[in-house]
Amino acid sequence: MWLLARQRIVDAYRGSGLGALWSVLPQLTQITVLALILGTVMQHRLGASAGGASVPYVVYMLPGVLLWQLFHDTLVNVADALPAQRLILKKNPVDLALIALYVPLAQSVPFGVGLALLWALVSLLWQPIAWGVIGVTLVAALCLVALAYLIGLTWGMVGVLVPDVRLALPALLQVGFWLTPIVYPAHIIPPALRAWVEWLHPWYGCFAPVQVAWTGLAPAVSAGAAWCMPAALALLHGALLMRMLRHGRKVVLDAL
Repeated sequence: MWLLARQRIVDAYRGSGLGALWSVLPQLTQITVLALILGTVMQHRLGASAGGASVPYVVYMLPGVLLWQLFHDTLVNVADALPAQRLILKKNPVDLALIALYVPLAQSVPFGVGLALLWALVSLLWQPIAWGVIGVTLVAALCLVALAYLIGLTWGMVGVLVPDVRLALPALLQVGFWLTPIVYPAHIIPPALRAWVEWLHPWYGCFAPVQVAWTGLAPAVSAGAAWCMPAALALLHGALLMRMLRHGRKVVLDAL
């Protein structure tokens, strides 16, 4: 897994003049552009209207975008891992449950770079960010990666037999991004729909604690309730994945 993760990172920047600097530049560009457009042009601030502390909108939005990119890229690339490594799977007795672990290992590099840049940017332009906030962000990132891995590998195995499933995942995740309170604050959701976000949203429970930690604002939803659906989704896909690995390994390998 370490070898595949290293190879994925090396191949991504091989032949480029700037080399591994490309792992920094996209993150820096995205953070800078979003900060300028949404922070300077739109001048959004949170909390002040409710009588609380004034918080720049980008401090709420950017950690969520960074986490979403990690979740999205991990899920999509894990779903594609079996076809991508078909030669290794056909010639070596590799565990199907472990073959895709190189994906989150490789994705941790751009995420770590982006988080460091975000921490430096917010600390410099707004106020110092405590290490505890970074800890909350890392815990949420681990939970999202685990959830993305289970979902991606489960539907990736199905996608070996029905390729349309893997092709549909990016489009479905695009819808999921806009249904998640990341680029808009959760408190603007109509009260009638807020219960849906609190109890039934598939992954918002992993984002909400991070938004609260970075901004210091009161949570828009109950943390305990918000974790119910991500946990249920992880358990469901874990059970499905174990069953598919137990009974469908030969079918998947033959299809590859």
